[in-house]
Amino acid sequence: MMGIIDEDNNPHNNLITESIEGKRCWYYKKIAEKGYDYRVPNPYKGAGDIQDFLIVIGYKISKDWKFGDETATALGTWSYGSSKGINTVDKLWTQMKKDGWYVGETSGFGPKMLKAVADMIVKLCNSLSKTCKVDQQTLFDMEFEILPQEKTDCKNNLDKQFTKAVKYWKTYLDTPEFKERIKNKNHNVDNRDIFGKIYDKIFNFYWGLEAKPLYCLDILVNYYKESLSKIKGWVINPNLKKSNMSSTNPISVNGSVFCDKYNYEKAYYTFVHEIQHILGAIPLNDWDEVKKAYPLSTDSYDTPGYTTKFELGKKQIPIESKNELINNGIDYKMLTKWASDESWSDAYWCDRNEKMSNLSNFRSFLVEKGEIKIGGNIPVKIFTKYLKKYISNQNDIELINDTNFEQLIVCWAQNNFTPKLSQFILELNSLAKNNEDNTEKDYQDSKNINTGNVT
Repeated sequence: MMGIIDEDNNPHNNLITESIEGKRCWYYKKIAEKGYDYRVPNPYKGAGDIQDFLIVIGYKISKDWKFGDETATALGTWSYGSSKGINTVDKLWTQMKKDGWYVGETSGFGPKMLKAVADMIVKLCNSLSKTCKVDQQTLFDMEFEILPQEKTDCKNNLDKQFTKAVKYWKTYLDTPEFKERIKNKNHNVDNRDIFGKIYDKIFNFYWGLEAKPLYCLDILVNYYKESLSKIKGWVINPNLKKSNMSSTNPISVNGSVFCDKYNYEKAYYTFVHEIQHILGAIPLNDWDEVKKAYPLSTDSYDTPGYTTKFELGKKQIPIESKNELINNGIDYKMLTKWASDESWSDAYWCDRNEKMSNLSNFRSFLVEKGEIKIGGNIPVKIFTKYLKKYISNQNDIELINDTNFEQLIVCWAQNNFTPKLSQFILELNSLAKNNEDNTEKDYQDSKNINTGNVT
């Protein structure tokens, strides 16, 4: 009875690389269906191809086109397991003969044993292929070599943009601004002194209350860093029809979108967007803070079918909000008409978690443009520049593809442009950093807003 390799108790572990089960399974399936090509070795051709097979499934052996003891050890370990102690050609020949394989009458690797070994490899691959699984990433990795050049370019670009997005988040999580914001804006942080902790413990015990879990600052910051490090990359998901990406782990990617060369740069910003969702398992902001920027925000995933409660058209835009838009050269009437369109009525556009990902997306775009630093404030003049650019051309490819800008502003606009523009930007900045040292404090005062320019 042929055994399967038991790597945990394998005395030949020096022959085996790290776990490559998905890749092995891909080869098992190819050999089971005899799909031999320049990547899939044909064991019937000779010792060299048998060695190629053992090497591609993870055995560290030399290829010398000779079937010696090293090759016999690897094949015996793979096919029978380590407990048989097969470490020579003679022992492999004896075991195969015992199991009924026609290996000839004399020990050694000749034509009859070659055929028997090849038959055994195909039979075992056929058996293993019925239960093993090839993950999406491995499937893409293994197949892309024979795809058209644009598909190969797609994979290489997605690798590049994912790595870049992880680097962006890693840099941001290391900024003093992020740590200060977590300390002051995240209600999961334990800011109590020793007396406060003792008091709460006695109070909760007396009243039989269950305390909300709190974390010290460094533990929470490290949690986000560790969550980032545990993201397993990306995979092409053929079932992802309606979305560009999905915040699974690894991140699911719609290949029909991101294998289009015109969307290559978009992949970076969308990875930044999805990583925020993954890190937000413990929200990076208390939801009350999000409400300050987006009073209409909700959790759309908990309330399916819910629609946004439009405030536009139901009452007049506050005079302070209207004047500030006018003074900054913003056509508020056109913006009102755009935000009132029924296509924006779904609660998804005001989902609080989506707003945070939209903000991360836009901020990474501004960093890429050199208009802000990672963790820095978005200046009013920069924000209004893009607001005017979008109003003047709602088909602007850069804004539509790269920034999430329309998703960022629509929920604010639907609330009658409340808070007013400068306060809205201030609140967005406070969601990315602690705003105690805000270099634009003067824009909180309406008297500092002048026609066509906000300092």
